[in-house]
Amino acid sequence: MTNSSKENSTTKIGVLGSGQLGQMMGLEALPLGYDFFCYSPEKDSPCEKAGATATVASYEDLSSLKTFLSKIDVLSFEFENIPKSTLEYLESEKKQIQIFPPPKALVIAQDRFLEKTHFRKLGFRTADFFHLTKESSQMDTSIPYPWIIKTLRFGYDGKGQVKVKDEGEYKEFLQNAFFTGKEEYLVEEVIPFQKEISIILTRFQNGEIVCYGAVENEHKNHILDLSIFPARIPVGLNLEATEMASKLAESLDYVGTMGVEFFLKENHMYLNEFAPRPHNTGHFTQDCQSFSQFHLHVSAITGNHPPTDVRPKPTLMKNILGNEYKESLAIARTLLKDDRYQLHLYGKKDAKIGRKMGHMNFKGNLEEVNPLFHDL
Repeated sequence: MTNSSKENSTTKIGVLGSGQLGQMMGLEALPLGYDFFCYSPEKDSPCEKAGATATVASYEDLSSLKTFLSKIDVLSFEFENIPKSTLEYLESEKKQIQIFPPPKALVIAQDRFLEKTHFRKLGFRTADFFHLTKESSQMDTSIPYPWIIKTLRFGYDGKGQVKVKDEGEYKEFLQNAFFTGKEEYLVEEVIPFQKEISIILTRFQNGEIVCYGAVENEHKNHILDLSIFPARIPVGLNLEATEMASKLAESLDYVGTMGVEFFLKENHMYLNEFAPRPHNTGHFTQDCQSFSQFHLHVSAITGNHPPTDVRPKPTLMKNILGNEYKESLAIARTLLKDDRYQLHLYGKKDAKIGRKMGHMNFKGNLEEVNPLFHDL
């Protein structure tokens, strides 16, 4: 499925997933002259509302997926929780169509044990961890309490995890942990971190990497609340995180934009997890007065070279959740009277508590922001 087999020379980009990340990819791709397609089980999605041609079908419907692939030149992802059987099918299709990032990156990212094991093989510092199954649940471990116990797959924004402070709580957890006997978890030590940091980078097909530098992130109720760019950390730590993220991307033969999350503890970077797609902590790039993470992702997967000059300026990003959504919009419209603020809404119908409905960026430093910004 190369461009020469198509009716015209317009590159056709397809993504699996159809949420706000796909929406923002499409908003970069369409004005650049690319055709944009999305595939997911969701009807009337944010991606479709941005102009994508949508296929609505199950990720496991391989017949529909094969038809979708026949319409595009390059496939990417805006959602990593794709069934493993589908990723295995895509792996077998790589000779027929370009797929960026490689499906193996998603296989690793969506399994917390594989992910942490991969980090350790690369020599990175992580929280201590072990793979919890019914068989291993009675084994002794040297990891001190408290622990975070996470489902092995498909958790995000604090979902699928519980904190266990002592042996008594662990025994309580085990009482209901293995309903089928096949459940799997990752047990991690709790790291008393100073800051949460992320790196947003894009790796191009020629192996070149563009990185914005470290972002500092604050969470509320396990959901990202505020991103501060640049992170308020020493230059050496910024460089350490950047080098670790770059080494990770190279180890995966990665192409496209990715987000890599770290904990800063006692002036050391601990690698926490990565997302094989553009990332919520990279939304500041839309208004950083340089190229956005979505622009770089589109450029990378379509075989373009990296830009020669990426110099992002200080920017803040505030997530807007479904909690008190009308009030947040009223605040946002007040802030928009100042052109340093930019509002990005996703077009989701239902404003549910904890649901990401949009975000607002501020072009400037934390000290300059209107206090109302924190009330969004």
